[in-house]
Amino acid sequence: MRDHRALALSIPPLLEQVHSSAAELRDALEQLQTAGKPWQHYLLQPPFALEAAQSLQESFERPYSLAGALYTQLDYAEPLGTGGDARVTLQIPGLLAVPQKTLSLAKQLNSAKEAFANAIAEYRAALVERPMAERDRNVREVLAQAGYPRAHLRQCYRLVLLCDEHPDAITLSWIKARKSIRKVTTQWCEKKLVQMDPTGADPGIQYQRQLLAGLHKSQQDDLRQVQVQSRPNLQVAEIFFAQGTGEEDQYRQVGYSSMPVLVAANEAGQLPEFTRIDHQPSASRRRQRRDLAIANEPFLPALRVFLRQQR
Repeated sequence: MRDHRALALSIPPLLEQVHSSAAELRDALEQLQTAGKPWQHYLLQPPFALEAAQSLQESFERPYSLAGALYTQLDYAEPLGTGGDARVTLQIPGLLAVPQKTLSLAKQLNSAKEAFANAIAEYRAALVERPMAERDRNVREVLAQAGYPRAHLRQCYRLVLLCDEHPDAITLSWIKARKSIRKVTTQWCEKKLVQMDPTGADPGIQYQRQLLAGLHKSQQDDLRQVQVQSRPNLQVAEIFFAQGTGEEDQYRQVGYSSMPVLVAANEAGQLPEFTRIDHQPSASRRRQRRDLAIANEPFLPALRVFLRQQR
């Protein structure tokens, strides 16, 4: 395994390449925004996308400028330590028709992101024997030394989805937000907390261990781990129609569009045929169990474990 100090030195130039590649893509998209030729676009505006546009100080009336701002937003939108969730990213789903030159720049950005993500993973692996909190702190220190103390790793990692050949059609569909609730034991929680802080150096983890140890026996069966996908996902797939007799249409999942999918345009700058959908999925009518309620605040925040409350 490589020395963690050598790995740390490899990270800054890779992150710098991510930023420079993102800036090149943004400039290319800005040229499309101001071009005399109209380029077709289809950006959806669910509430979280409207919030993202406001955070980026851009408008849906300038979709290519908005996308460029999103691709280059690689830092936290708010200062670290102010209560923001590190798992939350700015998201604007949809489609943009672009020329091959722009697709090449997006591929360059994706390659830079993959190299950076691999370097961070190697660095973490070299520190595997240290507590998770210390590993996270070391990563933040490396990012700060690189000149990006507020780097948002999820936004640095996520790739720009591409349809680099002009498909015959694109299908769009909303996948609704999901919530997973499962029962966990005190033994499971204790094991996980110890794994997160094996040396007992993190006061927050140690406090949660004390809470767990003091949990009344009558409540030990009420521990529930809650995992929530808080936002719906826009699923994108491309279709190439069969060209000959006996052949079948080709259907390929492009992925979930947290950022605009860049699609190879035709000569007129247009998208292929695609499904029009509502700006957000219809409200779920699933009934909740009346005898089960989860407390608003987590009992063990590090594990997203809540206490069930009987009504």
